[in-house]
Order: sequence, then structure tokens, then C-alpha cells
Amino acid sequence: MKITIQTPDFRPSTSLKDFITNKVSKLEKLHQGIISAEVTVEKDSSKIKEVVKCSIILNMPGKDEFVKATSSIFEDAILKAVENAQRRLRIRKTQLMVTRKKRSKEKSK
Repeated sequence: MKITIQTPDFRPSTSLKDFITNKVSKLEKLHQGIISAEVTVEKDSSKIKEVVKCSIILNMPGKDEFVKATSSIFEDAILKAVENAQRRLRIRKTQLMVTRKKRSKEKSK
């Protein structure tokens, strides 16, 4: 799986890049068909507090998955986005299994 990291507002440190790569690469265990992941981390300081937004686009056969999360800390926003992606991949896998069972029942009739 190819991981692309985009940070339009700042220059990320190597430790942040390694953290993102480490966490996002674990998504491949949940779904083998992931072609690439595009991770975008942005700072939003328009409010009183500085907010970090993280969005992940998983390119895969069929529909791509898009998740996002916000937090006040970089690592927390990334972890929340990865957890959301894991949840979406589990839902997608369950839906796929249900569809396959329906098709096999229809064929057996």
C-alpha cells in the first residue's frame, strides 16, 4: 500500500511522518484490497483554540473510503481518523459478506 502524506500548512517532522505511516499501514491488515492511502493533516487556527484536522482517503476497488477527525493534538487527530477508517473497513467487510451469502442462497435455489 502506498501512503501519501500532505501537510499544506506546515512542514512535518520525520517522527510525525513515521507515526502516520506506522498507524495507517495497519489498515492493510483489515482489507487487503487497499491500493493507496492519502493522509492530509491541517492546522486550523481560525478559532480561539488551534485545531488539527486529519483526513484519510483509502483508494480501493469499488468505492473509496473517506474519513476525517479533529483534535487539538496531531497524534490524537491521526489516531481518531485511523479508528474511523478501521470502523468503516469492518462495516464494508460485513456488508460484503452479507451480500455474498445472499447470492449463494439465490444460486442454490
